[in-house]
Amino acid sequence: MVAPRSIPPFWHAIFIIMVNDTMVRQAAMAFKCVILMYYKNSRGRNYRKQGQMLTVVEYLLLLYRALLPTPVWYRFFLNKEYGSLFSSLTTGLYLTFKLTSIVEKVQSFFAALKAFKCKEVHYGSYATVEQVLTAGDLCAICQEKVHAPILLRCKHIFCEDCVSEWFEGSGRARYVGHW
Repeated sequence: MVAPRSIPPFWHAIFIIMVNDTMVRQAAMAFKCVILMYYKNSRGRNYRKQGQMLTVVEYLLLLYRALLPTPVWYRFFLNKEYGSLFSSLTTGLYLTFKLTSIVEKVQSFFAALKAFKCKEVHYGSYATVEQVLTAGDLCAICQEKVHAPILLRCKHIFCEDCVSEWFEGSGRARYVGHW
């Protein structure tokens, strides 16, 4: 994962990039498994937060994987063996295209991070402790104690996962206006 000291031959550069990319992907899969185990063992079933966390990790991984081969290719394209004009042009083109790719990945990462931090949901808002106590702390959908309570526009309170599954997963999104 460190830039090579000397200019690598083409196939050596490909090998370095493939090995590094494979190692990063394997480490990311292990990290995602840890996240899945954490959310599986936590109280409640907060699928929305789990999905958002996995999305943030995925976009961070994509950003890192876009940056990972840059030092290797940079050293390879600076090879003066083909002529300084050719190496300068290929290096400039590579860095230009790589920069545009990285900018897109940074924007995607920050969008996912913003969604992860966002406390609002599109079908209601998070209920306060007083609102939950007033309405009762039992979810009418899962018949368990309310976890991550959501206050709908109609003033009913449900678990976030239950109501999101109801509206999004069950195809009942057309009833959002009613609720």
